[in-house]
Amino acid sequence: MDNKVKFILPPYGILHSTNKEDPLAFYYKPILGHLYKKRIQNGLDLLSPPFDSVLDFGYGSGILLPTLNSISRELYAIDLNSDVGLVNSGLKKLNIKASLIEGDIVENFYKEKSLDLIVAFSVFEHILNPAPILKEMSKIIKDGGHLLVGMPRVDSLMEKLFRLIGYKEINEHHLMNFDTFLKIASDFFVVEKKSRLLSFLPPFFGLYFNVLLRKRD
Repeated sequence: MDNKVKFILPPYGILHSTNKEDPLAFYYKPILGHLYKKRIQNGLDLLSPPFDSVLDFGYGSGILLPTLNSISRELYAIDLNSDVGLVNSGLKKLNIKASLIEGDIVENFYKEKSLDLIVAFSVFEHILNPAPILKEMSKIIKDGGHLLVGMPRVDSLMEKLFRLIGYKEINEHHLMNFDTFLKIASDFFVVEKKSRLLSFLPPFFGLYFNVLLRKRD
């Protein structure tokens, strides 16, 4: 049986950016949109659905929620700076129900061992000290459960590339690189699978990295 997860891009205009850094508009551009969708699809390809309960960590505009809704029975999402009302308005048009929270995940919103999967695309590069968050995630993920993380390359080359698409101060927002994140995460999770954007090139040329992590026993 084919259980591949396919990224679902909602029709243009259903969802709305909730802050000025939200990349929602890029998903709908002809060329750049292909790369934005491909980086997500590469991560989704690491999953083996379905799941009982899924949490979208850093849901932003809600761009991932239609996809995660298609592979889960219960859908949750948390973000420090999103607009719950605005996102719920878009989800209602898509006939999707999700439990949204605007808050910090370390504030004990979720029960221990209650989630099968947490998904975090383009979030951890903004977090200088992810250890407390990863510790909390390991508590609320069920035994044998997973954390799927996607992160862009963080260096001077990516800073120049982001400038080309309009992000002129990306180095002020990208604080954590993928390798350092994996070292910190290793206290709580083990790596199961990896993928990267432009995988046909040597690893040095990777622009976006995905990893499926399993909670440590």
